[in-house]
Amino acid sequence: MPAKRDVPTHESGVVPSSYTAPLGPWASYTFAGRTVFATSSPHQHIEIVDLPTFGPLGWANQANRTYRLDGRFMASLADAHICHECMVHPLMLAHGDAERVLILGGGDGGSTREALRHASVREVVVAELDAQVPATILQHMPALADGAFDDPRTTLVIGDARDFVDATLHNGNRFDVVIFDLTEADGEAAPLHDRAFFAKVRAILSPRGGIALQLGAPWFEAAQVRCMLDALRSVFALVQPLTTYVPLYGTQWALAFASDSLDVRTSVPASLPDSLRHLRHYSPSRHAALFDIPPELAAVLGNAPNRYATG
Repeated sequence: MPAKRDVPTHESGVVPSSYTAPLGPWASYTFAGRTVFATSSPHQHIEIVDLPTFGPLGWANQANRTYRLDGRFMASLADAHICHECMVHPLMLAHGDAERVLILGGGDGGSTREALRHASVREVVVAELDAQVPATILQHMPALADGAFDDPRTTLVIGDARDFVDATLHNGNRFDVVIFDLTEADGEAAPLHDRAFFAKVRAILSPRGGIALQLGAPWFEAAQVRCMLDALRSVFALVQPLTTYVPLYGTQWALAFASDSLDVRTSVPASLPDSLRHLRHYSPSRHAALFDIPPELAAVLGNAPNRYATG
């Protein structure tokens, strides 16, 4: 009988390192893996890590690959489609004819890839703070963007998303859809998740526009999730959360859609267009289940009244 090991040795003889990431203020979780690249930009520390738990074919199999920013796992090639599909497609399908899409953050290209699947899209602007993120992803995890940055409809703008939104507001430009594909709201991205910023984003939306964003882990970050929902509900007429399990994040994850006119929850497509036939997570048959908030999370995500502000 083989000897038991606390940390298994990979068949190549490599002993994996241990990677612990925060899960709210009182919890954390750990993966075993191996760093294949690391660098520090002026904004953050970036790591590319292979995680054997996400694939049986060995360290060289890029399906194992993930990236971390400042010690937090952001996306893996194995399951990044879960969040990207859930953030992009319900909102885009509810709109039905979105031409201009703004992605705040989104330097890994996953949300851009999904937005470009919609035939109505004429332009996707990615406002990413850190030029090192897309550079690193394109070198070490190119399948994540899958050519999205090479699409002529895509414009990558390097700089603070707050500055881009301010300039858009000043110039009177409008977007049909805004996707918040940012780091979590308890760090540098916190100012992009408050009432004042949500109000600015609302002001750059077209009349039938809407936004999508990640709320975090409702079980472990309840206060943060409630705070963001309260801020959204003070600005938008309709705020609708959904939940799904994301293996890389180690827990059930919450997202939300906000709009003054788009009822994303009840806008269930009868079928998907051909460009969305090969989605791996989102589908019309699963739509209602994604929006079905379990009773135990109602206090965090439930149908709190919208405090709609017209200002």
